[in-house]
Amino acid sequence: MASPSQISKEAPASLKRGEYQPPTANDLRSPCPVVNAFANHGLIPRDGRNVRAEELDTAMKELGLSITIRKTLVWGAFFERYDNRPSGLKDFISSPLAYLHWHFGIRNIDQKDSDKTPCLDLDQLSRHGAIEHDISMTRRDFAQGGDNHSKQEDLVDQLLRSSSDGSYITTSDFAKLRRKRLEQQKKDNPELCFPSVLHFVTAGQIAAIQRVFGHGDKECRIPVSYAEALFREERLPVKEGWQKSQGWLAGVIGVVVQLVRVRVGIGRVKS
Repeated sequence: MASPSQISKEAPASLKRGEYQPPTANDLRSPCPVVNAFANHGLIPRDGRNVRAEELDTAMKELGLSITIRKTLVWGAFFERYDNRPSGLKDFISSPLAYLHWHFGIRNIDQKDSDKTPCLDLDQLSRHGAIEHDISMTRRDFAQGGDNHSKQEDLVDQLLRSSSDGSYITTSDFAKLRRKRLEQQKKDNPELCFPSVLHFVTAGQIAAIQRVFGHGDKECRIPVSYAEALFREERLPVKEGWQKSQGWLAGVIGVVVQLVRVRVGIGRVKS
């Protein structure tokens, strides 16, 4: 469910697609502010239930993300979750990929909506160790009480304060914040799980956010006002002037180039 600070008592029935409305008490939300913004704007089901792959893809298209990135992210999100590693020829024939991704899936096995179309619920993105991971910029780790999906105001404040000039959050600012969060969680979470591959995954997440919401210069600076809307309200910063990313910036090449810049900024870190 949505965290208390995000809850709206009742969502008006007349809301149009694209209009923002915070979640109600019964709506489901994920650990990802951008995905939650999709639901808050009605780009995917507002209640966070029975989200289809095509709906998630269409929502990401609204950001300007390339088809390659969109299809890759949707493909990964729609893996099925197995509690135990599949075994035997029957399991292999039924789902060959399950041998590789059995622990990384988030959907229930054969989860479909009333029309028999594969779907997922947003709270399933909280399944620890699949898409969700330790050292979020705005969420606590799973080992810190089990709530790895609710937005934490102190972490949002920390993110916004990371701006070195008070107006924009730059690549350098994000890199310093990642190092700071790593050191924080080393102290606060004795069960911290953050293998080397996650250093690249989290750098990629920052790079994608910068390419989508940042200015088109080398720094891909994100206005603090955009970050406030996105991370605190989980709202697309349209009122603040943001427009859909165009061209190659939010494509594979643009995101990878920015990922490298973020990784260089973070430097060699050890988990």
